Amino acid sequence: MPAARPLPDEGAGGAKAQATRRALIAIAAEVFAEQGYAQTSIRDVARRASLTTGAIYGHFRNKAELLAEAISRRTADELEAQSVGVSDTPDYIETLTRLARQYPSRRRLRALIVQGAAAAMTDLETRDRLREEQLAHLSRWTDAYQRERSRQGIHPSVDVPAAVLYTWAAELGLGVLEALGIEPPSRRGWADAHNRFARGLQLPPDRVERPPPVKAAKAR
Repeated sequence: MPAARPLPDEGAGGAKAQATRRALIAIAAEVFAEQGYAQTSIRDVARRASLTTGAIYGHFRNKAELLAEAISRRTADELEAQSVGVSDTPDYIETLTRLARQYPSRRRLRALIVQGAAAAMTDLETRDRLREEQLAHLSRWTDAYQRERSRQGIHPSVDVPAAVLYTWAAELGLGVLEALGIEPPSRRGWADAHNRFARGLQLPPDRVERPPPVKAAKAR
């Protein structure tokens, strides 16, 4: 077990309190990953951080909020900081392909979400907090693609919210498979699949639904 890292002096607010909060989020993510979210208590996190449980409750209402913050911070750092909408010249095809190739670096993020999802099946507080956290990210990604869709060449027929949800489902589905010891055969193949999907967003539908032909009236 890694040695407890020193935390900044606590305070009611300001830079020290924010630094303590950030450090607690990082420590909690480590403990959840090592022991499992359901098996970890606030006391376990407090012990690793060399703090009292009361000190942690001064920053977080409960374990569910701590998990949601850990997931949100990792998602912001590992995905949102590199996604469409954060620069003047983003290319969503290149972005999705590159992030897909980097999937091993997000293994712990996926594991945290999968553990939280498992706990959410029986813990309403965890379910509500993680649902709120996940919807916030999905909304930001959707808004970014909607703003950029014309310049990025995304076809007008594409349902952007559905496309965003589809790519996130692939990311989290990979986390479930990893928990079972199943991984993509190669980074190149995983990235190529995402590249093909991304390029497909610029294409019109394969076919257009047409109403059935009107039958001619029989001659009498």
